[in-house]
Amino acid sequence: MTTLEDNKVAVNYVEVAGVTLLRLLEGVSTHAGTDKSLPTLNAVHVESEGGVFKAKATDRYRLIEGTLLSVDGRLEPSLIPLYDIKRVIALCKDHKANRVQFSRIGDTITVSSLGDAITFTVSGGTYPPTEELLAKSEGEPSAIDSIAFNPAYMADYAKIAGKGAAIKVYFTGLGKPMRVRITGDAIKWRALLMPMRYTD
Repeated sequence: MTTLEDNKVAVNYVEVAGVTLLRLLEGVSTHAGTDKSLPTLNAVHVESEGGVFKAKATDRYRLIEGTLLSVDGRLEPSLIPLYDIKRVIALCKDHKANRVQFSRIGDTITVSSLGDAITFTVSGGTYPPTEELLAKSEGEPSAIDSIAFNPAYMADYAKIAGKGAAIKVYFTGLGKPMRVRITGDAIKWRALLMPMRYTD
């Protein structure tokens, strides 16, 4: 007989290939805020619905979302502190050849693989409305004469794209975020980078 507790577990359980999850979380975590006084930004937002697993992060200057398809299970939107995401990344490194499971009950998530497990509490607060920002950037590119940006951020895009891979930048208007296209096989990426103020 199935209990109410069994149903809760079934609804908040998702399973992902370890090697792909590792790439996803390593990429997304580069964009998470490092200021611990802003807990909603010092975190990674994950969720899974309809066979799609999404992870995203922002530090206010850039935003990234990675999507995996053909994922088993469902996980309600969960804001995971960056410290705990780094623990999940460490677990994935040990289980790249295995499946990794997320199981959420209440505000507690357990991530496990082949007997190794870590448990933590999700963060509270409201995550920024990033979907609206991403949707607005999908329009036609805009012709502008120049733009300034933090070159250090490009190094993170190079890590996410992989050795020898290219990224493509689309300009959406003066003072507006740049859309960054990162190609990938198993992961679909969407990213935005805010321009910097620059005086000649």
